[in-house]
Amino acid sequence: MHFVKLYFRFERLVAHILLFGMVGVVLLTLWGFLRATGLALFDFDQPLEYSAFQSLFDRVLAAIIALELAHSIHQMALGDHRLAQVRTVIVIGVLAVVRKLILLEVDSTSGTFLAGLAATFLALGGLLVMVHFVDSREQKNKATTVTGGHDETDHR
Repeated sequence: MHFVKLYFRFERLVAHILLFGMVGVVLLTLWGFLRATGLALFDFDQPLEYSAFQSLFDRVLAAIIALELAHSIHQMALGDHRLAQVRTVIVIGVLAVVRKLILLEVDSTSGTFLAGLAATFLALGGLLVMVHFVDSREQKNKATTVTGGHDETDHR
């Protein structure tokens, strides 16, 4: 039993160190986005190319993915090992697939690769639905337990 407590303390320490590192990653992605936005906005000589939009959206999604990953690490640092952390990891996967789709050059991409991305997206969406289903059942069970097994709308 003592070893388990020691491990959880170790896990939280590592999570705090990783969270500190993620602050640096988030700041770097934010800096990259601000730099790319500044270059795109202040280049008045040329219209904004599609590749510039791709770069901007890539930077935005990279920052969002970094924030979501930091959120997941924060949950781990707090010792929160519930469905919320699983949901966060799935959302990171969805964001990564969306980022890949934005950066994708359709002309040079095979149909097999696109089918794989679609299957990945569908699988992640299915997982998100399942986590939502399990979470709503847990919330319903908690509400039933708190009210003593009676529906709160039942006034008899």
